[in-house]
Amino acid sequence: MRYFVERAGQRLEVEATESGVRIAETELNAHIESVPGSQRRHLRIGERGVALAAQRAGDDWIVRIGGRLLRLTVEDERTHLIRELAPAHGQGAVDEVRAPMAGLILRVEVAEGQHVEAGAGLVVVEAMKMENELRAEAGGIVERIAVEEGQAVNPGDLLITFAGDDR
Repeated sequence: MRYFVERAGQRLEVEATESGVRIAETELNAHIESVPGSQRRHLRIGERGVALAAQRAGDDWIVRIGGRLLRLTVEDERTHLIRELAPAHGQGAVDEVRAPMAGLILRVEVAEGQHVEAGAGLVVVEAMKMENELRAEAGGIVERIAVEEGQAVNPGDLLITFAGDDR
């Protein structure tokens, strides 16, 4: 599984492997073990060990590693792909919805000509045995549905276009 970790503007790609983790191009023999009777963890990198504690803080994680306090933003691969294809904050909503990942269209939850509110469910895509509901970024009128239930899609494939309203 791949994760994207950001700290103080620096972004790293971290991949869990059978022997530990790969950070960027560096393979580390690293393992995390629970400390019985507590919420603490013990991080072992090679022969070196260090205490680790992590706590959720909104969308971020506050991580204490060996006395250092870090604020990290962590995204799994699926969330990262969805955010990469979504508009940046402040740029307004997109006029189209594209597939964030390869998958199978399970349901189309809207019809052409239908008015939808921001946050309304549009399409459900099954990917990696998980159902992912794509939602409207803003209100608008569904202009065109480019897919149908049972159709396979690839990342970036057009799913729905919108016209007018809040866009």
